[in-house]
Amino acid sequence: MKVTKAANSVIGWLGPDRPLAERVALFAAAAAVGPSFEPGLQPRRTIDQAIATGVISATTLSAVTATQSAIGALGRVATRGRIDTAGHGARVLFAVGTNAIAAVLAEGLARTIPPRADERPRRGLLRVAAQRTSRVALVGAAVSAVVGAGDVVSENSPRNIWLLRIPLALPAGIAVSAYEIHRVHRSAQSLGDTTIAKVSTRTSVLIAIGVGAGVLGLQVGEDIVAKGVSRGISKVAPSYDVVSNPVGHLVSMGILLGVLGAGYEYAVRRVEQGGAAVEPAYSEPPTSKYVSGGPESLVKFDSLSREGRRFTNMALTRTEIEDVMGLPATHDPIRAFVGLDTAAEVEDRVDVLMDELVRTRAFEREVLVFASPTGSGYVNYVLAEAVEYLTLGNCAIAAMQYSMLPSSMSLTRTALAIEQNRALMHAITGYLRGMDPDKRPKFVLFGESLGALTMQDIWRRRTLEAAERDFVHSSIFLGTPSATQFAKAWRIDKGRVDPRGRIIEVDNFGEYLKLPDERKVDIRHVLISHYDDPIPKFGTNLLMREPWWLGPEEERPPRVPKSSKWRPGTTFVLTAIDLVNAMEVVPGVFGRRGHDYREDIARFVSVAYDLPVTPAQLLSLEKALRERELQWAQRRVVSEQVARAKEAVFREMKSWGVNSGTNDPAAPWLQQFAPEAK
Repeated sequence: MKVTKAANSVIGWLGPDRPLAERVALFAAAAAVGPSFEPGLQPRRTIDQAIATGVISATTLSAVTATQSAIGALGRVATRGRIDTAGHGARVLFAVGTNAIAAVLAEGLARTIPPRADERPRRGLLRVAAQRTSRVALVGAAVSAVVGAGDVVSENSPRNIWLLRIPLALPAGIAVSAYEIHRVHRSAQSLGDTTIAKVSTRTSVLIAIGVGAGVLGLQVGEDIVAKGVSRGISKVAPSYDVVSNPVGHLVSMGILLGVLGAGYEYAVRRVEQGGAAVEPAYSEPPTSKYVSGGPESLVKFDSLSREGRRFTNMALTRTEIEDVMGLPATHDPIRAFVGLDTAAEVEDRVDVLMDELVRTRAFEREVLVFASPTGSGYVNYVLAEAVEYLTLGNCAIAAMQYSMLPSSMSLTRTALAIEQNRALMHAITGYLRGMDPDKRPKFVLFGESLGALTMQDIWRRRTLEAAERDFVHSSIFLGTPSATQFAKAWRIDKGRVDPRGRIIEVDNFGEYLKLPDERKVDIRHVLISHYDDPIPKFGTNLLMREPWWLGPEEERPPRVPKSSKWRPGTTFVLTAIDLVNAMEVVPGVFGRRGHDYREDIARFVSVAYDLPVTPAQLLSLEKALRERELQWAQRRVVSEQVARAKEAVFREMKSWGVNSGTNDPAAPWLQQFAPEAK
């Protein structure tokens, strides 16, 4: 008897004893698992799939529960609560009818807001919200009809009351997902999409079942919170009892978002600490007086952050340049970098960097590069070294940090970065304006990832002529994010932003070579955006309308899955997962995949910045770039391991009570076993 009662409780928990809104949400959340296996732009691992599936299913659960509760509440308000005391048949008709009406109204609203390339996010998100509401309402109508049919049958035939105990929602959703996962894999294989090849169908189904169980757990927690809030509203404000349930679900969803936000803030603090940490390989200041943090520098080495210390320590020497280029190096390269810790105010950081440029006589060099770093402060090593090789050291590279977080975590700091870059741009162009035109350096720009956005948007809502009036000779931008206002305006209306056709956007250097010679003469500004790089594609635009790269199969660019379909929330989450996998690179092995642009950088530096190079020099240069990157990566690993070993020896000797008479009692032993470690 106890077993039967427990089993009955479990069955009821799976659906029959739950309100209609929760049953609809259970079905939708389980059914959302299948589309989450759509191929993406980058290869996906099983753990990536599990994360994507969990996020999509959890958000679907919360959104559908809140939507269905709201539809039901509006219906009860319209009937003044009388439907609660009606018979089974009337309640079924009411549930189906209110959902059907909501579906029609929502779809009608969506159709009055057709998609536009230049629409504001609020407009696009309203349209998508209306479309999603319409679909949720249709699912609600279908579930209501099925559940209601069982109610009516059992009411008229008591022998069939067992129909009421069948938990349809979750099993039906899992079945839909299992079929969809199989279809997705079959379609991907037939069209040659390989990004989900490492996620097997069998494992996928197991993940789907596991996520289904997780969805139940989430809904239990969500339901507890929602009911608690609902009861509280009913006690405090009985007149609002009819809307207390949807309000409770909204509060529950808000708590979920709050927990996610708190986790994000914790992660931000941890990453910032890592961005400021001193790496053993770069613990000593550079020896060149021509780089920030070195002798005579106005910038303290300790203020440079991790990426700043890397950037300044990795400057080429004259000997290294001569060995690769086969010609005498004319100058020691200049690298000026100002970190966030150098000064608290933007104006002060700009002043320090300008003083560094004047101190090193950067304005007397052949080429002056203004580089906007990524969110962490990283300036592409390949770009910096390519410029130094091609100019035989007669160059200066200036960069100013605006964050110590990865670009994905620095999106809230783009306004500061643009303001900072604009202030530095005005300072540099002001200095150039006061120079003899014949003695001005070739002033060029560089930006990668978020650095491309924060540099280009200095001139947002303006044309390319504004940049050229600032003495900008040419520019290179790698993986320009989709949120970049300048690039977005150029793509929508190239004739207005760039009337002389000086900007191009290509996937690789081969595409540039295929351009007519007369076209190449006009090109001064290059946007390099790989077709399979999610960074130029990820943004709120994925939630609002079908992107161009997921259009008809025959029109999709290379390396974009042919079998994938646009689903607003699903595509958004899967592309976000792609962001992480797009930046996986192997030191010294240059590729042309995702956000890895190293293979083409040197060639684009030569043509865009107008720095001639012979084929033999180019081959030698590219070989050196690969070797140096690998050597520095190895040095970082070895230095880190040695530092850990020193720390372990130090702790052990301290426990022995041994004192070598130095600040580092491990030094004699490390010198004996690793004499190259310092």
